[in-house]
Amino acid sequence: MKTSSFYKMRIPVSELLNHQNACLTRDVLSQTGSTILIPSKVPISKLTEGLDNPKRIIDSLTRMGVKKVDIEIPQDIDSEEVISRLKELDPTVVVINNEVATHAQSTVDSIYSSVALDKKYTLPKKDVEDLGKSLTKEIANVSQIAISLISSSENEYVQSHAVNVSLLAGYIAKKLVEDQKAPAALIDRTVLAGLLFDVGKTRIPKEILDKKGNLTEKELATMRGHVDESLSICKEAGVTDKQILEGIATHHERYDGSGYPRGIVGTQVPMIGRILAVADTFDAMTSARVYKNAVSSKLSFNFIMSANETEFDPDICKIFIAGMGVYPPGSTVELSNGKVATVVAMTSGNLLQPKVTLKEDGVTKIIDLATERLFVKRSLDEEPREELALPIPGF
Repeated sequence: MKTSSFYKMRIPVSELLNHQNACLTRDVLSQTGSTILIPSKVPISKLTEGLDNPKRIIDSLTRMGVKKVDIEIPQDIDSEEVISRLKELDPTVVVINNEVATHAQSTVDSIYSSVALDKKYTLPKKDVEDLGKSLTKEIANVSQIAISLISSSENEYVQSHAVNVSLLAGYIAKKLVEDQKAPAALIDRTVLAGLLFDVGKTRIPKEILDKKGNLTEKELATMRGHVDESLSICKEAGVTDKQILEGIATHHERYDGSGYPRGIVGTQVPMIGRILAVADTFDAMTSARVYKNAVSSKLSFNFIMSANETEFDPDICKIFIAGMGVYPPGSTVELSNGKVATVVAMTSGNLLQPKVTLKEDGVTKIIDLATERLFVKRSLDEEPREELALPIPGF
């Protein structure tokens, strides 16, 4: 499950000592601004360590006229434990088998690494097809897709991104088929397209792929060339399915015509391309890269929904919200009883009252908000708005 590494809260200064693992988000400076009185990014427990009277910190802030402080609190989520507890609460919950997901990531890593090392290397079509069948089989039974998405380090992004996009896109395709809006064969094709759509990035120079600053026009053109590179690699390997190739070719096209390489509009973009656009954007935004931090699932979800009917197909957005819920798994929320929890699964037929996890006295608990008659008071995933100005969806 993909979660933010921390969440933010604004609290009364009098409550600061109640959050020993938290850090202030900004340094507290002297009136002249020349001296740091209380540093940020240091756990409160460290700041009070050795103090005879830890409350002195609160007294100092109060004397300075500080009434509220912004703090960051680290997430503490054990995905395996959460899934185990979730299944105890709701035996109907089915997620992607962890061994299958791990094998998929390893296989994609091996394939992509080989292509990157030798540009003459031919993509092993059969290995990709076998992996696609394995993932399609898992997707057929899964009830919660977001909790199955893989978190990764910056160095593992390419392979985990391919697996995540394949899973999420395949799930969207499955729901379209169930709604009788697409033929069953769409699922297999979408899963394979998800595994292959970014393979062309193995032929993009690393200094461009991982550049921290803005790309020049020439570098941007090179980066966008990964679409043609992906097509070339797939065709060299003997991939001939027209719908798979069209999906790869159009995963950066947008519903309003603002995408590339052709700037086509609406249903001129093939179905698989429209599905990949949503899946690619969500996973890219929630993943950390060398040149950017990950944003929360909630903010990525908000970004996609705000672009409903502009950048993204509204029918696919409806499927996306039905599969994610209003508060996607990984979102940190404050509940109506004042407790802080992490969303772990949506509740079927109730997008506003998901299942959440929280720790009390060191014990992990899963709560169904609908059963407990609780609701989400607010999302705590409040990264600065500028973090949403990402170049990733355009790459």
